[in-house]
Amino acid sequence: MSLESFDALVVGGGPAGSSCARELERAGLHAAVLDARQFPRDKVCAGWITPQILDELEIDPTHYAAGRVMQPILGFEVSLVGGKSARIRYPEPVSYGIRRCEFDAYLLARSQAKLFLGEPLRELVRESDGWLANGRLRARVLVGAGGHFCPVARQLAPDARSREPVVAAQEIEFELDPEQSARCPVSGEIPELFFERDLRGYAWLVRKGPVLNVGMKRFSARARSQYGVELACSKGMRRPA
Repeated sequence: MSLESFDALVVGGGPAGSSCARELERAGLHAAVLDARQFPRDKVCAGWITPQILDELEIDPTHYAAGRVMQPILGFEVSLVGGKSARIRYPEPVSYGIRRCEFDAYLLARSQAKLFLGEPLRELVRESDGWLANGRLRARVLVGAGGHFCPVARQLAPDARSREPVVAAQEIEFELDPEQSARCPVSGEIPELFFERDLRGYAWLVRKGPVLNVGMKRFSARARSQYGVELACSKGMRRPA
């Protein structure tokens, strides 16, 4: 097995990891990204970004929208579950609905880093002048960008996660057929957010053109996994096959 050397190895190819790798490359350093998943890949997320994110990541909205979902969001409808809702609307977009499968792949592809996808971090060894990953990737600097389940954090601080609160999440994102699209009562410009009365969880309905995202999150291991689907059905939408 041949060794490959880099200035920096970023573990995790999501927006944080790919953006970090891009900045390293722009600074003249040779970066690599290691991720257990192949891209494009799904990610549990309602899926929207703000204009400030577009500016920070230097994304041209016109270029990005070519062939990708980018739904202008002009406000939000919020409520407690079972209660009355309040709709807030703005004169210009405050966010843009995106598909994480598209957005994350876009950021990773433009990073210019060398990609090692579909390969989990199995072994991490500290060396005198850096790190050795999986017995073949050597780097002077190691960046853990794998989020809550980051394998770097698990290996370097195995007890840290036990002190973190559990956030259970579930979502489904699918394309509406023409009949579903005509009947869907959710506005693409106004996502709907439903907060639980103890404010420890919420659900969402986010429409992005022909795509609907339904999901929920809660600070509890006993989160109701069917809640988001039941919410969609109560709005008159059929559960996808």
